[in-house]
Formats: sequence, structure tokens, C-alpha cells
Amino acid sequence: MKASKWRTVWVLAKRELRSTMYGSGIYLTVSISLIVSSLVLYNQIKAVSRDQILITSSPIAYPLFIATGVCITYLALASLTSIARERDMQTLELLFYGPVDHVSYVFSKYVKGILSYLFIALFLTAFFIFAAITSNLGLSSTFLVVLVLSLLLASCVIAFGVFVSSLTESVRTAILLFLGIVGALISIQIGLELLVGIGDENLAPVLIFLRKSLSILHTGLKWISPFYYLDQGMEAVSLGSMGKYALSGISSMIYSSVLLLLSVLALRRKGVRKSTGE
Repeated sequence: MKASKWRTVWVLAKRELRSTMYGSGIYLTVSISLIVSSLVLYNQIKAVSRDQILITSSPIAYPLFIATGVCITYLALASLTSIARERDMQTLELLFYGPVDHVSYVFSKYVKGILSYLFIALFLTAFFIFAAITSNLGLSSTFLVVLVLSLLLASCVIAFGVFVSSLTESVRTAILLFLGIVGALISIQIGLELLVGIGDENLAPVLIFLRKSLSILHTGLKWISPFYYLDQGMEAVSLGSMGKYALSGISSMIYSSVLLLLSVLALRRKGVRKSTGE
């Protein structure tokens, strides 16, 4: 993008980021994430004290990933309602009377989300460094890898929220569409797991066909869900595999880029005005 567009992106993102900083939602989310991760970390320390053995080379990494997962969920909801709210309140059209176009507007929403996560990451980093020192668990290079990976996973969720928001004209519709997509993906996965757990000899032919169909659907549709990339990241953390880290990071960047492009196209097609039919 041109320098003028980046300036527009920064001005729009800074305006929303300031509003986020003065709100209570982001601080409440950080507090909840630290409480949940503290419980996980406490259980790990308790297990080490009981068994006198450390079963992982980076005990801080998994609680950190849990904390980022909670914060990423907050960012998903914030991104999900961003464009839809402004279109619903009919303030979106006013922005486009200035030096704002579809690309700079969509990227401003994305940049605001990323900056929000970086702000959250400061709290998480400080807390887990303190936890590592006071608990004598120590830090490893995996800690930094997880921090970088969590940023890429946050990028996926933010981009997904922006995309869904670009398709809708009200916050209610955006939330319903998001829940519908996630609910369908979860239903397919649960249905497939149930059928896979039953042997072929106990399944009617129609259920075998259904299992194969769900398997094909799951293979294709899992790439749509941002939470699939979160699962990839958690698997990388649990295995401590650099190859898994790299795969998760690359796929997250591709996913975010594609969804941002689709968001721009959707916003152009949908327009900046709220239709009278909704």
C-alpha cells in the first residue's frame, strides 16, 4: 500500500485502540486469562512436587498458550462486531467521505486487533517471567516461540472476525453468522468422531456413507475455522516440534492474508451503506 494509505490505516486503528485501552473489557479478559493459566501452572508445579520429575522442557509454554487462547477469544468477538457495528450505526458511510477506501478500512480493523494483542502480550510476558522466576521453573527458547506463534494465531482469529463482520449489516447478524459457522464445524467434527469410534460391523451402510462424507467435509472445512490453527499451535506446543511450529506459523500467515483479501472484496460488494431491508 502507498504511504498515504498506511497513514489512514494508522489513524483509524489508533482511534479504535484508544477506545479499547480506556475500556474495561481488555483488562477483564487479561485477568481471566491469567487466573486460568495460573491454575494450570499450579497443577504442573504440584505434579512436579508429587512425582519429583519434570515431564516437559518448557513448563511455562502450555499455561502461556492457554492464556493467549482466552485473550484470542476476546479479540475474535471484538473483530466480529467491528465493521457490522459501524454499518449498523450508519457511521461507516461517513468514514468513506474522507481519505478512506475499502483496503485501508479493513486493514485498520486488522491492525487495531494486532496492536490490542501486542498490548495484551506485554501483561502475559511480564506475568510468566515473574512466574518462571518465583517458581524456579525457568524459561526456555520455547517461551519466545510460543509468544510469536500466539501472535500469528491471534492474526487468524482477528482476520476471521473482520471477514464475518464485513459480510453482515448488524452486530446481531454477525454474531449469529459466527455461531452458525463455528457450530456447523464443531457438529461435523463431533459427528465424525462418534462414527469413527464405531466399528464398520456395527454400522449400517448409510452410516458408513455418512462417515465418509463427514470425513471429506471435515478435511476441507477445517481450513476455514481459525480454531483449527489454534489446535495446530497447541499440538506444536505439546510436542515441542519446531517443524510443527513452522507449519502452524506459515499456515496462519496464509490464512490471515486470504481472509483479509476476501474481507476487502466482501466490503466492496456489500457496500458501506446499511440496506433498508435489515
